[in-house]
Amino acid sequence: MGKKECYNVMAVYSLRTWSGRDQFAGTLEEISSKKHNWRLHTTRPGKFFTKRELLDENGNGFDGFIISLPGNDAVMAEIAKSDIPTVLVNITDRRLAARAKAVSTVWLDNADAGRRAARHLLEQGSYKSAGFVHDVDTPFYSTERMSAFREVMKKNRLATSEFHDGGDLRAWVRDLPKPAAVMAASDMRAADLIIACRKEGVSVPDQVAIVGVDYDVAQHERCGMSISSVVIGLREMGAASVRELDFLFRHPNFNRRLRETLVPAKRVFIGASSMRSAATARIVEKALKLIDEGKTRSISPTEIASRLGCSRQFADRCLMAGCGKPLHKAIEDVRMAEAQRWLQEGDSVGDIVKAMHFTSANQFYRIYKRHFGRTIRQSPEA
Repeated sequence: MGKKECYNVMAVYSLRTWSGRDQFAGTLEEISSKKHNWRLHTTRPGKFFTKRELLDENGNGFDGFIISLPGNDAVMAEIAKSDIPTVLVNITDRRLAARAKAVSTVWLDNADAGRRAARHLLEQGSYKSAGFVHDVDTPFYSTERMSAFREVMKKNRLATSEFHDGGDLRAWVRDLPKPAAVMAASDMRAADLIIACRKEGVSVPDQVAIVGVDYDVAQHERCGMSISSVVIGLREMGAASVRELDFLFRHPNFNRRLRETLVPAKRVFIGASSMRSAATARIVEKALKLIDEGKTRSISPTEIASRLGCSRQFADRCLMAGCGKPLHKAIEDVRMAEAQRWLQEGDSVGDIVKAMHFTSANQFYRIYKRHFGRTIRQSPEA
């Protein structure tokens, strides 16, 4: 295929799930940011993506495909027989993989997710055992995450017990030597595990610390606990698929082996399911340090929580456990102590308002009275 002024592209996505929407958002952002001259079409996967969708509304074929979920067997076979540039996003198709020309794959780095989960759990303290809860029917990504997780745990002299679907999860939890560090292949399975622990009277995270994958807030709500979770790069995968298809367009004679791109996980969201007592103390220590460093500016609880890498709700819980006050109260205490020190040294209210970034003198007066229970004039130092 020679270089064209405009490429006709079909993207196959399910927008029913948050993960599909995130991937598709990354696709759109990358197309827009690089000003690709593409005419983009979309269709749903499965029974909706058939051979009829191989032509657009004008009867023209497509110059390229981005496929995040497969269509029916006939359409996948037809694409495999062609040499139309095709990018598979976190899926496999043996017929396309065997094609010698113009095929690229974008994969989530599941091994990276497993290693990140293991390292996070090991930072929370010492354990007597490790465990891994697979997703239903143990798909490939579950096995890849488990293998990397087990490797890190083995280096730290912990054997990893595996739980597969079909067994008794409550019995498996009972038999784990405690305390245990457990990774679940997804937040859905992590929520199942938390519920099983609760039914068995096993404390999470003190007896079983748990990390999932996906940062699926709906699962957090289902089990009644914020789940520590490996956040995967869904938008990055969508963006990578655009870059790969652009590469295939720019290299029409590319006929070497299948191209593969690995997208690493982004970070670990720190929730209540993995933070044991010692780790909570470290969160408190780091939070207080950040508050002290930012005491002369209008630092917010949300900013502190973001820099800690956890939710505001979880940061508040840690602060309440460690020093008996939530983030906003800890910030106010430090800022007002600093303002009081400046007043005692003879600084004016105007100087303090300006230097400490209060919005106005009136705001400062209101906070001062609420905090100390008296006005500045009523202060013994005044």
